[in-house]
This record gives sequence, structure tokens and C-alpha cells, in this order.
Amino acid sequence: MMPLVLLAGFLGAGKTRLLSQLIPALHARGTRSRVILNDFENATIDAARLGELEALVTPLNGECVCCGSLRELLDTLYAVPAEAEGERAVMFIEANGATETDELLSHLSADARLHRFSLPLQITVVDAGRWQRRWWHNGLERAQVSTATHLVLNWTERLGEAATQRVRTAVAAHNPRATQVDAHDLAAELDALAQTLRDAPPAERGQTTTGRAAGTPHRHPFGSATLPLPAFVDRRQFTAFVQQLPESVVRAKGLVRFADEPGPMFVWHRIPGRRQVRFDPSWPHADAAPTALFIGVDLPLDALQGMIHALDQSSQPDTAAPHPAPPHRAP
Repeated sequence: MMPLVLLAGFLGAGKTRLLSQLIPALHARGTRSRVILNDFENATIDAARLGELEALVTPLNGECVCCGSLRELLDTLYAVPAEAEGERAVMFIEANGATETDELLSHLSADARLHRFSLPLQITVVDAGRWQRRWWHNGLERAQVSTATHLVLNWTERLGEAATQRVRTAVAAHNPRATQVDAHDLAAELDALAQTLRDAPPAERGQTTTGRAAGTPHRHPFGSATLPLPAFVDRRQFTAFVQQLPESVVRAKGLVRFADEPGPMFVWHRIPGRRQVRFDPSWPHADAAPTALFIGVDLPLDALQGMIHALDQSSQPDTAAPHPAPPHRAP
């Protein structure tokens, strides 16, 4: 098994620059870098540049790997040869700047066919000089930060110490769980993780234990869980349930049926960063059942199961027609 690392960040944040620092640092420690590089136009150009740094690079030109190029990304990961499991290596996915990380993490975490890789770490690169100066894209930049396990502030040399600290504080407010690191410390941590996973006995992806550079073991931060929902639920009660999910749940979606409209099944989504819950009509296959998929950091499974149990499971659809009253008979 090898570490799977999603490298995210807004356009121009410096993702490829960070990779050009990490690859030789890992190579010097004896760890190989495998890179899948996604970009709209210049993936092939950047791939050639990174390939000169002792990395095995696969370019994916085109749409974001969270949507249009997702199948190509997954096929590339599936195709990694079995003998690569014995390598001391790190698999990087450099996503383009428009990627919705929560959507991509949901696929990378839940796909059982990615058993050769750990659950994903996410490194988000932040352009310190342009943090939250993206106009209508500020929400996307915040969302890319909110799902990260590690944060790297780039271009800090363009700012003074006080301005850099303000950005660090603002970024930490959006994601207090993430570790803020530089390229040197990150390379050391990824090298230690690659060695730990290569030497560790096989384990389920959701149970993978990793070690930080300091040597302290910890449960892998990202995980996924699929839990059944009641056959029918009260619409308002279910909306409140989704709105009250713990902050550690960064992605939530599934299938649901409502007691007041028992015919159709709906695909439900929690909109990241909002209290809004989206419901889309669905025509699933015959054996589809109401379900909830959660992606997050240290998922509180007992709490989630308790919240589902508290839903009004006694709500049943009123599908029977009323019986006519018996005819009145004269005495």
C-alpha cells in the first residue's frame, strides 16, 4: 500500500512549484514519486518538467478530475501495477485549480478498488498574497482549504511577517484540524508514511494506521461510511438531521424517501459550507434502498447512527384509500 495524496489549491497557488520541491526531497530519502497531473491545457508541459525530477508522471488534460475527467483518473489509479505495492513511493494527484475537493475525496475514499492506496491525504496550497481575493471564487478557495489535512502557504516572501501571520490565522479559522507545514517538513512526513505503509501488514483502507514524522501513530484522518436510512422519513425532520451533522462530516449525500410523497426516491446532498439541503428526483434501480454516505475526518459513527435512529421511523406513507362508511340501515 502507498500513500495517496491529493494536491489542491486555487489557480496559480503554486501546486506544481511545491511538487518540484517535494519530488527531489523524497528521492533523496529513497522514496519514489508517482504523479497524476490534471490541468485544462498544459498538463503535458508540466508533466515533462516534473518528469525530469525523478518522478513517474501521467498527464490528464481536460476537465476537472472531480467531474469530467474522474473516470480517466480512476482508471489510471486502477492501472498501477501490483508490484508497485512493494515500492517505497507516494502517489500524488495534482488537481487543477477549479477542483471541488469534497466531491473528489468522496470518490477516492469510498472506492474499494483503490485498495493499493491509503485513504487520501489532502495538501492544499494557498497563495498567501491572494488569499480570499478571488471575487466570486472565494467560496471555492475556502472549500479547498476546509477539507485539507495539510496546508502550505506559498509566496509568503512577498508579504511581511505581520501580513503572513494574518493569513495563517484566517486559514486556520476555516480549518483548525489541518497541519500547516513547509515543503521540507512535508517531505519528511510523507517519506515516513511511505515507509510505514510499505512495511505494514495488509489492512482495510478505513483502518489504516499511519505515523507522523515524529513517530506518533494516528488513525488515518479521512474515512467514509455508508449507513442505511429508514424506509420513509419525515421531510422536515430529515432536513434538520442533515443540517445538524457534525463539522467533521465534509461530504454527505445519499438516497431518501419521504412519508408525505412515498412514490419517488430523491438523491440528497448537503451543500458544502451551507445549511441548505438539496433534493433531486431520482429513478434508481429496483433494489436501491434509502442510504446515507458520509465522508469526513474521524467520522463519529456512533453519533451518526444515533442521529439516524432518532429520525421518525414510525412515519409511513398513507397509500391506502379510505374505506367507505357502511350503509345506514333503518331499525
